[in-house]
Amino acid sequence: MIAYNGYDSGLGNRVRVVLGAQSLAELEDRAFAYVWPTGRLFGPRFDQLWDFTAPVVSRAVSRGLARVFPYGDETLDWITDESRRRLLWQIRTGSPIALPAAARPWQERFRALRPTAEIADRVEQLFDERLRGVPYAGVMIRAHSVSHARTLAASPVEWFLAKLTEVRRHNPGVIFYISCDRPDVQEAVMAEIPGCVAQADKGDYNTTAGVISSIVDLYLLAASGYLIGPHFSSFVHLAEHLAGDRLTFETAVDRRSGPIDLDAAGLALDPLRPAQRFSSPSSAMRRSEPFDGSPS
Repeated sequence: MIAYNGYDSGLGNRVRVVLGAQSLAELEDRAFAYVWPTGRLFGPRFDQLWDFTAPVVSRAVSRGLARVFPYGDETLDWITDESRRRLLWQIRTGSPIALPAAARPWQERFRALRPTAEIADRVEQLFDERLRGVPYAGVMIRAHSVSHARTLAASPVEWFLAKLTEVRRHNPGVIFYISCDRPDVQEAVMAEIPGCVAQADKGDYNTTAGVISSIVDLYLLAASGYLIGPHFSSFVHLAEHLAGDRLTFETAVDRRSGPIDLDAAGLALDPLRPAQRFSSPSSAMRRSEPFDGSPS
């Protein structure tokens, strides 16, 4: 089973295709490999971001094999008794794979990954210095010109500024963790909205350094108590999945008004395991069991 990613595929699409295909291969008792192109459009290998071991196949080899073993899509409608007799399966898509109920969800597989030591150290250092023990809101802003047109149109920077101002009015003193793909926009937002936390010197967009910085952002967004993000972006959904899909997620399309509840999801004490939550800041240091959503 080979999972194919295009050269211009973004991180979110790549991760869900690779891990979804890996779950399918496991269910069907097939060996697994994946295509993960690197270069000018996307710098790092998968194993430079997470501890992940599986054979890597080049785009050229996969495309050559496709002459005999054509690509299937995410619907999996092509899986039949006849196709199960084929030596090789290949899947090529940018969408989530419609896995059978018996397959391990790719989101669960994603939460089980561990970032590389460099990324883990950076996540823990920033969390310990600025965010530990404090409920905060995670804010992801897409402003780079290569972002999807639907994202840029529906989620302009002006909306984020208005939203953060509104939240600060209802939740005085709230801390925002800012993840932005343009340093000039990030600086402008932080200048207008005081009390924000963000990384500096993140590296150029989609370079190895830039993607590594985005993974640091990903875990710190996931460890927040509330997410504010762009419409139609797969990246911010990775943060949702890391947090166990329990965070309230607001966009310019799916809006909410009034104060936000930073405590509803519980407090993350380990930013590398943001799905494990504790019931409240006041009791978090006294409890040893993760918050399971039941009343304290």
